[in-house]
Amino acid sequence: MNPLVAIVGRPNVGKSRLFNRMISRRKSIVLDLAGTTRDTIFDTVEWNRVPFDVVDTGGLTNDKNNIHFKINKRVEAVVAEASTVILVCDYQAGVLPYDHEIANWLRKINKRVFLAVNKMDKPDDPSAVADFYRLGFPDAFAISAEHGYGVDTVMDAIAGYLKANPDGFPDAQNNTGKPLKLVFTGKPNAGKSSMINYIIGNEIMLVDDKPGTTRDSVEIKVEINKIPMVLIDTAGLKKNKDGPAVETISAIKAKDSIHRSDIVVLVIDAVQGVTGYDKKIMNMIQSYGKGCVIAVNKWDIIPKQDRRIVTNAIAAAFGFAEYIPIIPTSALTGEGIRALVSNVIKVLHDYEYRIPTAELNKFFMEVLSKHQPISSSGKIIKSYYLVQIAVRPPVFVIFTNNKTGIKENYSKFITSRIREVFGFKGVPVRVLFRSKE
Repeated sequence: MNPLVAIVGRPNVGKSRLFNRMISRRKSIVLDLAGTTRDTIFDTVEWNRVPFDVVDTGGLTNDKNNIHFKINKRVEAVVAEASTVILVCDYQAGVLPYDHEIANWLRKINKRVFLAVNKMDKPDDPSAVADFYRLGFPDAFAISAEHGYGVDTVMDAIAGYLKANPDGFPDAQNNTGKPLKLVFTGKPNAGKSSMINYIIGNEIMLVDDKPGTTRDSVEIKVEINKIPMVLIDTAGLKKNKDGPAVETISAIKAKDSIHRSDIVVLVIDAVQGVTGYDKKIMNMIQSYGKGCVIAVNKWDIIPKQDRRIVTNAIAAAFGFAEYIPIIPTSALTGEGIRALVSNVIKVLHDYEYRIPTAELNKFFMEVLSKHQPISSSGKIIKSYYLVQIAVRPPVFVIFTNNKTGIKENYSKFITSRIREVFGFKGVPVRVLFRSKE
């Protein structure tokens, strides 16, 4: 998993505009209205050859009403997992008392903080941010997120810090001896708790036939096949029927668990089949770059003559994630549970696998000998070499003389060929292009 950079601050200071600048496209909703961002939004950035995840958060306030309380708790949970933090302040509003409260909180939790003073007319004037040094952070940057001024400087500083402090990088995590974080997620009442109970052999989780019994993420430490694991049972993720209201704390924590996980088991109810919301959960798993296994639970209820039909229907529903293994299971009888655990371990291996350089070079030369990338004008784009820059998930970079001219379908082709040759079952594979310097 990449290091996480959290953008925090009061409402309407420009956090979402900064987020959109950092990811080079508009993803967060940006309005001149306080409190527009209520949920957190993640994306992946690579800057100065340093990959990291950046998250836009809701505005912190000292308002005690229920909605703002939930937003504050969500931000606190994200910051707890972050490698570093960008605190955004409003130059036009000046240093407000609540800016001091946020700064005091960040200092207490001992996070490296980069202070971005936004809405600057003259961001090149370093003296303009002098007043904001009262917040107690050594790194203060004058920026205009709306116009892009100064944002590159902030990202240079963050990439430099992460490169010098690589503990949050995937390769460093491989040697920490930390247990595998295995998250069970899905719709309410799909059987997540019962499945964990069967795996550990003890009825520790509260199990009930009513949807939504699990209100919080519950963690159980176990060792399976000599591999230390933390099994995390989450509250069921479901669509809010009342419209665009703030999500419940349970759903927020479930999403947070997915983001912090290594491998995710998406539990599908075999009787109900795959719903549109199951697909949304899968999209979340993929966007966070997590390894995944699909467990089709309640398999004992499905008549034998219908099982092939059900399996094919589920595979077709998740056609956009065809690389993910689908395991029929029954948390009641234990059918398929051993196969589920075996696939989780296999996915973990592929999630952490780094292809030897010699093998990767040989593979790429063979691919180029048959299929070179073609630009939209029909010219062959020269590609030099392929490197793997990360694991958990695996990320590859192709160095070329024209990265902007490469069509998207060539990236999909390379990804498909990598899977054919090296596997990566259940693991998202990312292929990036970079111009050779």
